[in-house]
Amino acid sequence: MTDFATCPQRQIDRSPMSSGQWLAVALAVFLNGLDGYDAASISFAAPGLMAEWKLAPDALGWVLSMELIGMGFGSLMFGNLADRFGRRLTILVCLVIMSVGMGGAIVASDVLQLSLVRLLTGLGIGGMMSSLAAIVSEHSNARHRSLVLSMMVVGYPLGLVVGGIVARNLLLVTHWSSVFVFGAVLTVVALPLAWFAIPESVAWLARARPARAVERINAVLRRFDHAPVSRLGEMAQSEVRGNAVLAILRPPLARPTILLTLAYLSHVSCLYFVLKWIPSIVVTLGFSPSNGADVLVWTMCGAVASGPLFAVAANAISVRGATLITLAGSAISVTMFTRVGADLTALIMLGVVTGVFITAASIGFYSLLATAYPVELRATGTGFGIGVGRFGASIGPILGGVLFAEQYALPDVGLIMSAGSVLSLVFIVALAGGSSPKNKKGCE
Repeated sequence: MTDFATCPQRQIDRSPMSSGQWLAVALAVFLNGLDGYDAASISFAAPGLMAEWKLAPDALGWVLSMELIGMGFGSLMFGNLADRFGRRLTILVCLVIMSVGMGGAIVASDVLQLSLVRLLTGLGIGGMMSSLAAIVSEHSNARHRSLVLSMMVVGYPLGLVVGGIVARNLLLVTHWSSVFVFGAVLTVVALPLAWFAIPESVAWLARARPARAVERINAVLRRFDHAPVSRLGEMAQSEVRGNAVLAILRPPLARPTILLTLAYLSHVSCLYFVLKWIPSIVVTLGFSPSNGADVLVWTMCGAVASGPLFAVAANAISVRGATLITLAGSAISVTMFTRVGADLTALIMLGVVTGVFITAASIGFYSLLATAYPVELRATGTGFGIGVGRFGASIGPILGGVLFAEQYALPDVGLIMSAGSVLSLVFIVALAGGSSPKNKKGCE
C-alpha cells in the first residue's frame, strides 16, 4: 500500500486494467491504424499516379519513399520531444501535421509538390508511432503490456486493411486523389477523439513533475478507476546526463540501441518494399489496379492475424525467439511471393503468409524497443530505433525502383530485398551476446 500511495506507475503496473485504460489503448490502436492507412495511401494511388504523370519506376520509388524519410525524422525528433514535453501533446501535434500533409496531397500537381507533402505526412506518422509505443506501454499494467503493444502494432495493418477496402472501391469509380481525401478526413476526425480519450502518461508526469503534477496524476488515476496518490515518492536515480539521444548511445544502453536499430532498419527495408510495391507489381503482371489493391489488402489481413499469433509464440518461447522465427519466415515468404508469376490466387495466398511473418517480426521489435529503456528515455529510445529504421525503410522502395528500372527480373528483386530480414536476424542473434540494462529501482 505504501508503494501505491506514492508511486502511481507501480499502481498501474500491479492493478487490473480498467475500462478507461482499455479505451485509451483502443484509441491508440485506431491512431496507429490511421498511421498505416496514411502511410500506404500512396501505394494505393501509385498505379493511377504512375499512368497519369508518366512516371518511371525509379522516380516512383522516390515518391513512395518520401514519407518514410519523413517518418525517420519524425521518430527521432518527436520521440525526444515526447520525453521532454509529454506523450499526449506530441500525439496531438503529430495529428495536426498529418492532417496538413494528407490535405496537401489532394492538391499536389507535380512530383516535387507530392514528394514534399508526403515528407510532411511522414514527419507526423513517425512522431506518432514513437509516442504511441511509449504511452500504450505506460497505460498498461505489467500483465498485459506485451499484449497491448501487440494490439497497438497490429493497428497499423488493420487500418490499412479497412482503409484499403475503401480505397479499392474509390479507385473503381473515382480519381486516385480520392484516396488522400479519405485519409485527410479520418485524420481530422481523430484529433478530437485523441484530445478526449488519451490522457497523459502518469509515468511521464511522475518523472517530469510539471506544475500540479500530483493533481494531474490523480485525475488520470481516477479516470482509470485507481486510487489517487497522496504525494510522489522519491524518483529513481536517473543516469541521463545532458542530451537524451547521447544517453542511449552510451553504455550500458549503447549495445541494445545499436543492434536493435540496425536490426529494425534491415527488416523494414524489406517490409516497405512489400508494402509500397505490391500494387504496382500486381499491375505489371497483367492485372488491374483494383486487383493490386486486393492483394495488398489480403497481405495486410495476414498482418492483422500476426498480432495474436505472435503473442502466443512470444508467451510460449520468448519475444526474442518469436522475433527470430518470424524474421526467417519473412525472408522465405517474400522470396516465394516474387516467384509466383501471373496467378492472382497464389499471389493472394502468399501475400497473406508474407503479411503474417513480416508484420509479426515488426511487433517483436516494438516490444524489444519499448522494454529496453527506462521511462525517462523510453520515447527517445523507441523513437531513435524507429526513426533510424525508417531511413532504412526508405531504401526498400527506392532500391526496388532502381532494380526494376535496371530490368532485373522480379524473382531476383525479391531475393535481394528479402536479404534485409536475414540481416536483421543476424543482428538479433548478436544481441543475445550481451546483458540487458536494468531499470533503477524507484518510483516511476
